[in-house]
Amino acid sequence: MNLPITITDIIFAALFAGVIVFIFHVAGRMFHTMITRNTVFSLGSRGLSPEQLKVVKQRCYRLFPIESLLWDGTTFTRGSTLHIVTDKNENFVGQFMGTNNENMVCIVTDESIVAQQINTITEIRLL
Repeated sequence: MNLPITITDIIFAALFAGVIVFIFHVAGRMFHTMITRNTVFSLGSRGLSPEQLKVVKQRCYRLFPIESLLWDGTTFTRGSTLHIVTDKNENFVGQFMGTNNENMVCIVTDESIVAQQINTITEIRLL
């Protein structure tokens, strides 16, 4: 028994395949967003007293214990002032606090404390 395939069946199959591809595309973007982490705390060094800033830096040192970062053949050390650009064209300028074993880097700017996943960084410059 042969079932004939009509043009309507072909169009329906193409539309259904397009919907499935679209769902996979949206799910992939959501998964990528969940995987690439970028955490910004709106507590910056400007509004802190020297004692509070010292406590914040000690916590950053504990959470980001690795004191150096090797990027494109250049080694950046804790305390350096860096300009970082991410793959989403976000720019951060601040003091490098360290990295951790989860491939995150911590930067303290005047306005915030930024924990950025290293694989989302496109450029790092020393200022």
